[in-house]
Amino acid sequence: MIRNYVKTALRTLGRNKLYTLLNIAGLAFGITCFLLIGLYLFDELTFDQQHSRASRIYRVIQHKSIKGEATTVAAGSYKLAEESPKTIAEIEGTTRMSRIGRANLINPENPVNFQETITNADEKFLTIFDFPLVLGDRNTALKEPNSIVINEDLATRLFGSTQVLGKTLQFSHMETPLKVTGVLKNHPPNSSFDFNSLVSEASYRNADFFKQTAASDWSSADFSVYLLLKPNTNAEAVSAKLTKLILTNFKPEVGTSLSYSLQALNDVHLHSEGITDGARNSNVEAMAQGSPFYINIFSFVALFILLIAGINYMNLSTARASNRIKEIGVRKSIGAERAHLVYQFLVEALLVTGFSLVVALVLVNVLLPFFNPLVNKHLTLGFGTDYRIWLMTLAATLLIGLLSGSYPAMLLSGFKPVLLLKGKQINQRGNLSLRKTLVVFQFTISIIIIIGTIVLISQVRFMNTTNLGFNKDLMVVIDINTGAAKKGYESIKADMAKIPSVKNVSVSSRVPGEWKMIRTVKINNQGKASEPKVAYFIGVDKDFLKTFEVGLVQGRNFINPTDSTAVLLNETAARLLNITQPSGQLVEMPAMSRGGDFEPVLVNNEPFKARVVGIVRDFHFQSLRDKIEPLVLAYNQNPIHDIDYYTARIDARGIPETLEKLKAVMMKADSDEPFEYHFLDQQLANFYQEDARRQTLLIWGAVATIIIACLGLFGLATYSAEQRVKEIGVRKVLGASVASLASLLSMDFLKLVIIANVIAIPIAWWATDRWLQEYAYHIDLAWWMFALAGLLAVGIALLTVSFQSVKAALMNPVKSLRSE
Repeated sequence: MIRNYVKTALRTLGRNKLYTLLNIAGLAFGITCFLLIGLYLFDELTFDQQHSRASRIYRVIQHKSIKGEATTVAAGSYKLAEESPKTIAEIEGTTRMSRIGRANLINPENPVNFQETITNADEKFLTIFDFPLVLGDRNTALKEPNSIVINEDLATRLFGSTQVLGKTLQFSHMETPLKVTGVLKNHPPNSSFDFNSLVSEASYRNADFFKQTAASDWSSADFSVYLLLKPNTNAEAVSAKLTKLILTNFKPEVGTSLSYSLQALNDVHLHSEGITDGARNSNVEAMAQGSPFYINIFSFVALFILLIAGINYMNLSTARASNRIKEIGVRKSIGAERAHLVYQFLVEALLVTGFSLVVALVLVNVLLPFFNPLVNKHLTLGFGTDYRIWLMTLAATLLIGLLSGSYPAMLLSGFKPVLLLKGKQINQRGNLSLRKTLVVFQFTISIIIIIGTIVLISQVRFMNTTNLGFNKDLMVVIDINTGAAKKGYESIKADMAKIPSVKNVSVSSRVPGEWKMIRTVKINNQGKASEPKVAYFIGVDKDFLKTFEVGLVQGRNFINPTDSTAVLLNETAARLLNITQPSGQLVEMPAMSRGGDFEPVLVNNEPFKARVVGIVRDFHFQSLRDKIEPLVLAYNQNPIHDIDYYTARIDARGIPETLEKLKAVMMKADSDEPFEYHFLDQQLANFYQEDARRQTLLIWGAVATIIIACLGLFGLATYSAEQRVKEIGVRKVLGASVASLASLLSMDFLKLVIIANVIAIPIAWWATDRWLQEYAYHIDLAWWMFALAGLLAVGIALLTVSFQSVKAALMNPVKSLRSE
């Protein structure tokens, strides 16, 4: 029977080539979009799952509040990692890692400098995590002092090969060479870890600072600590025990509260908003951070695209139903049962869906090379793809085939054979109303996605073009990686300024739009008994304001090195300290933070005191997601943060030549140091890179939904024209014009799109307004965004149905009325 069903279905599909192609095209397009978005979502949802025990690995989160100032850091102390397995039975093991900056990593046999991040890890790191080793023993690779594990990419850059076991490397800040004891496979793209080397923690075992840490560090946030819990362990109960363990051995200062929680490794990528990562620079992390909100949005988009494609099949199948009425009648009159007819139509639907899947798989592999750069992924679909993706694909295809084929099957098989053989048309009001409802549903979803796309495009454009309070264009930011480039900064600045295409040069500890951690300080007016406030801190020179074109509101700029105790406040900081006229008022900065605990800042055994000499206009030194915070600009010769960057404003002409000249200046200062630079406007754009990628993905989702919805509208228009062919003939005989007939047929469908607008606009307004609240600075929703989306939907729908309407209106009335 199944063979017979398949044969009959193939014949039927072959006789109706146009509608078969329309059905396959619509479903293939829908499945293609579903698969592309599905691959993206699967990659996002499976971050860090390459570790076999990922479900039992947790990272420690420290929650600290100092008199109302709360910090949440993904970090813990040495003793927490060391002692917790001994006292908490639910912990199977712990490991810790830390980062202590960057330095040149050199292969002595080929002394080319590579500036690399120094990451330390204890000996248990590779036994708790399943980072695959190409060479080496994971149980011993990090056990001995002066050992290092590197990944394949770094091994190839340093040695030109991955066969490097036993070779030596030298970090420029370390006296002792490091022996390569292991080679790691490169991290998969969906990993929260981005280190390319691991220095054994044992390498620091004899250092005084490490001995002190190992003896007494109960409360710091200097390590990223990971716990492997035993099966079926309650993570919240372990969190409470961790807090109790720390507070038993460490007493926080009065006004300070300290607690710990555990975050599942599988949640790190998508659920780390508001958490500073102790092992990475927090701003870099934020740029790559996943978003549960967008995961939900794109999940709905993918499902709706597939659903809309299935609805189109239903509409197109019922649109051609009148051509199969007599076939069904004959089948039923010679004994075919309704179940047989249902099976026949379902087999046809599954065949069409199967053909569509094959076409979709080809399209996905053709489109992936273009799709991957858009979403910054390395997605593939082939024999090596995760089996769960294939199961999801087959299940979705089967389900959409059965659902989309079930309605036509039940409808067409339900009529009485006598009525069918008499040529009865299928025009039941209930069936037509259902199809109209489905079209309204399709266009409602499409309009919501179009509005969301317009709002997202507007917000991304706003973030990239809004006035940041400084001039970001043609700014080259050069990293300072060695003491030589710092000590001689005045002569280096002078050499840079001599380059004709360099307009201004400044040095600073951080730059606006900084991707690294910006230090914070406690600050208060001298003599005030109130609790110190918290402000961000950047060390700058006297050319900073001129180079960045930051406005000075009141007071004066820095003048010379005698201003080493002078500071400028932004307007927000001035309001915080209630300073309206800068006149050398003294402020105290008794403590500073690098992202964790506050550390004392002492000058001659007293808290650092500074004079407020000016107030600068507020400018965005962080992402537009964050409101402008209090900021202190201190002279670069300060006890809190030394300079880290040169920033040069250059001419737009001859940029490559200018960069070569800047490189020559830096090489003259330190020939062993690589020349690292970036353009500030590009770095700022990185803050919104994920938004831009999501914008592109949403644009294509909107295009997909509107195209598929129009295919459904085309099917309904075709069905309606066939049902009203004799009505049209009568109207033409009585003198109706082609324009009036086309208008008559089109208005029925335009009403559906207008209804969809009425439903979609309030929903879209609520959803986009909620999304915009993620940003401290955002656009205002405007009526034109919703009007534009509505007009686009109406215009596209009108173009879709007008073709079929005009075609029906041009038909010869003699042919349509001949049977009467």
